[in-house]
Amino acid sequence: MNLRPYQQQLITDIRLQYQLGNRSVLAVLPTGGGKTYIFSHIAQAAARKGNRVCILVHRAELLDQASRSLAGMDVQHGIIAAKRGMDLSHAVQVASVGTLSRRLHLLPRDFFQLLVVDEAHHTTAKSWDACIQHFQAVKLLGVTATPIRGDGRGLGEHYQSMVQGPSAAWLTDNGFLAPARVLAPPGFSSAGLRKRMGDFDMGQAGELLQQGQAMGDCLTHYRQHLAGQTAIAFCCSVAHAEAVARLFQDAGIAAASIDGNTDSARRRQLLIDLGTGSLKVLTSCALIGEGVDVPSVGGCILLRPTASVGLHLQMIGRCLRPQPGKRAVVLDHVGNSLRLGHHLEEREWSLDGATKRDREASPSVKVCPVCFSTCATLAAVCGECGHQFAAERRELQVVEGELKELAVTRKREQGSAQSLEQLVALGQQRGYKNPVAWAKHLLAARQTKAQWSKIK
Repeated sequence: MNLRPYQQQLITDIRLQYQLGNRSVLAVLPTGGGKTYIFSHIAQAAARKGNRVCILVHRAELLDQASRSLAGMDVQHGIIAAKRGMDLSHAVQVASVGTLSRRLHLLPRDFFQLLVVDEAHHTTAKSWDACIQHFQAVKLLGVTATPIRGDGRGLGEHYQSMVQGPSAAWLTDNGFLAPARVLAPPGFSSAGLRKRMGDFDMGQAGELLQQGQAMGDCLTHYRQHLAGQTAIAFCCSVAHAEAVARLFQDAGIAAASIDGNTDSARRRQLLIDLGTGSLKVLTSCALIGEGVDVPSVGGCILLRPTASVGLHLQMIGRCLRPQPGKRAVVLDHVGNSLRLGHHLEEREWSLDGATKRDREASPSVKVCPVCFSTCATLAAVCGECGHQFAAERRELQVVEGELKELAVTRKREQGSAQSLEQLVALGQQRGYKNPVAWAKHLLAARQTKAQWSKIK
């Protein structure tokens, strides 16, 4: 398969950053845009020039995915993983981060000339950092759909520059991602949930969501909006995932759950069954996120509340692989889209990460009370069912003698700042750690967006 024009352009942009003297580059492309295929091409080209390349992954599914991509391009490669010996005769290696971090003492620091980090938003984790520090003199390429950690930390401590491909909205409009209807039925509130390590307490959330109403709504809305289609359900815990699978099984719908104790052969078979449609619903709390590529999956059932934009987009991305005539359905039973925004919302990423204020800013979406579809906050009519929203009166707050509109969106404020100086001032006002770098990244992102409008 040949590279798509936007994929080739992204590779060109990556190479330009190295030519400009940057040792470490972060490439951003939405889930389903072809990140694996892009870094496989880069690895192939580097190997042809006599360089050694290591592709670093953290899950068996991602390791298999990278290996299949390289094999499809006739790239001979070794695999560094648990219970395997190392065959370092091949120029390209696909390595499990856990295994490689334990074997670093066996490899010289200059053994590789290029280190590729898949799902690079994990870069700041301990095992990843150990590998990157060991090979700190080599070129570093990180690839991710969501260049931010759940705690809001940016990736600037590891990457000197960032290049961005087209947005999810552009990829959808041009047929590279499946269009999706996002439904957010009411009934769950995160107001009383505790937070642990920057995200909601999954134990507490799982207990709440296993109660009768939440479970019943899950089944009812699947039957109503996804009947007969395959779906992935994201749950809070192993017990929660098993309970959801039993719910569907008792209703005569083929379902199964997977977790960390499910052996790899079983996991592969379940994904195959999901792809063929013999399995309708697959549930898990973690193992069916990053690295799972099943284009036939018609929907995602969100039963895991999260405060992480990255996790939110990764979950929805599992059902966005395109197929002829496909229109995916996202059943958001936990209000993630209301807290974190629609997956097609334009996001301006930064290596500096996000402040607490950024993470808690209200997204510009609302829910239709008739069909539960998510719509832009300012929409007058629901695009799905035609419901006309009542005109909303904006609240005013008295602040030191001035009237302040509570509903003013941050995007409007950001959009009005056009020059570098104006953006720097805005970044300073928002309390960003490095407002100059943020302003430069934002201007670059806007230029990139304009560029993608000319490329298909």
